Amino acid sequence: MVDTLLEVKNLTSSVGSGDSRVNVVDDVSFKINKGETFVLLGESGSGKSISALSIMRLLPAAINISGGEVILNGQNLFQLPESKMRDVRGAKIGMIFQEPQTSLNPVLTAGQQISETLYRHKNLSKDDCIKRSVELLDAVGIPEPDRRINEYPHQFSGGMKQRIMIAIALAGEPDLLIADEPTTALDVTIQAQILDLLRQLQQDTNMAILFITHDLGVTSQIADHVAVMRQGKIVEAKDKKNLFSNPEHPYTLQLFDAIPSWKKRQSEDNESEVDRSEQQRLLTVRDLKVHYPIRKGLFKKVVGHVRAVDGVSIDVHAGETVALVGESGSGKTTMGKGILRLLQTTDGEVLYKGQDLSQLDAAALRSKRSEIQIVFQDPYSSMNPRMMVKDIVQEGMLAQGIGETREERDKMTAELLEQVGLLPEHQSRYPHEFSGGQRQRICIARALAVKPKLIICDEPTSALDVSVQAQILALLRKLQKEHQLAYLFITHNISVVEYIAHYVAVMYQGKIVEQGDVEQVLLHPENEYTKELLSAVPRIKNMATV
Repeated sequence: MVDTLLEVKNLTSSVGSGDSRVNVVDDVSFKINKGETFVLLGESGSGKSISALSIMRLLPAAINISGGEVILNGQNLFQLPESKMRDVRGAKIGMIFQEPQTSLNPVLTAGQQISETLYRHKNLSKDDCIKRSVELLDAVGIPEPDRRINEYPHQFSGGMKQRIMIAIALAGEPDLLIADEPTTALDVTIQAQILDLLRQLQQDTNMAILFITHDLGVTSQIADHVAVMRQGKIVEAKDKKNLFSNPEHPYTLQLFDAIPSWKKRQSEDNESEVDRSEQQRLLTVRDLKVHYPIRKGLFKKVVGHVRAVDGVSIDVHAGETVALVGESGSGKTTMGKGILRLLQTTDGEVLYKGQDLSQLDAAALRSKRSEIQIVFQDPYSSMNPRMMVKDIVQEGMLAQGIGETREERDKMTAELLEQVGLLPEHQSRYPHEFSGGQRQRICIARALAVKPKLIICDEPTSALDVSVQAQILALLRKLQKEHQLAYLFITHNISVVEYIAHYVAVMYQGKIVEQGDVEQVLLHPENEYTKELLSAVPRIKNMATV
């Protein structure tokens, strides 16, 4: 017999009022049974998180619940006074928010934050709160929990902070756990650990999970039932096996089609792969080191070094994409900035077309940077919010003396914007007027403005939805073919590497532990860390055989 825990009926949440009212969650209905995982799948702005916040009655002031019911164990949560709803939050429904850094209180220890829930909902004594907090930290895999219970959020890594959030959510022993994108900001190996942890806790407690994500790979691993959301509506809802073996709605099919993979690359590639032996070597990095001193004591004496990049060597040829793969803290971004001399290197050579960049003076280096550009991970923070798009794109042109007149530069800017899939009239707008994907296109146009031969792409798609990611990757491949561009593509996303890279280098703790042709490294890895990294990647299984 199916035992329904939560039933959402015709939930509608909106902004505005009267004729100006807009529904951000529009007539949403679904059920979650005890002990099952129900996934709300969709891209940014689809209404997933607002649906979860509506269930918890934690909506921001601008958004109102304008219709529907949320029934938990036979009780309509929308009919409860706020005092009773506070008894539900934490005790009956726990929630893991997307960004633990902003959700945890920076001035309270991990133990204090867990104890808040225990004291409020379990009425435990101070000593019992501490004891139970240690048990919870141990249950979510925090090492030395009796010591680390007294540490603050900034003393934990991103994955550990997420574990603390899970411990807080579990403290009240809820019947339902709402997990809002709990693995989005995590490396693939940490993500695998968190998903395993949630599965184990669910088995131990028979807790139901409402899991919110945009990742089809994660969905295929953790879901029992899936509802696909778009523009505030559920467009398709099925059990996992049926959704993955027979998706029907055009939007669901679009999501599946946008996933980067080796198979997709092979179906799109009509040209042979890049032959490195026939291409000019643009970049040669030899034994590059970036070490940061550790200073202690009254006189700040150097007692050691952080070896962020520790003896790295790699080559990039014209027309090819070299992927630099690794987890957070492996040294990827530091290496990219070191190559461009955006930070001071400790040792090693960086040769561009045989010329050592470290030997150039400021004027010569500025001139050389017209051939080597960078696209940063966060497009919004890498643009001046007070500058219009045309000024952002033309900044490099002016520095490099490209375009004799303003009219000529305006014409070039309009052509560049069209080239990256934007409209010429967009050049008179500001960055905040664009979506994340459009902002990244502007950053690519800015990099192309000085006619580079090599672009360092630092996680350019990590913050983007899967469909927007697909558009940016297709754009980069198109530009590469048209202009014989070379990319040093920094990423932690193995699926992106499969789709776009010709050559791949795996980085771990400041060193490259394995490198070679993409097919060789990804299909036949030799290094143990590479094997671990690849095994942690969530893959969509063939559900027809499950």
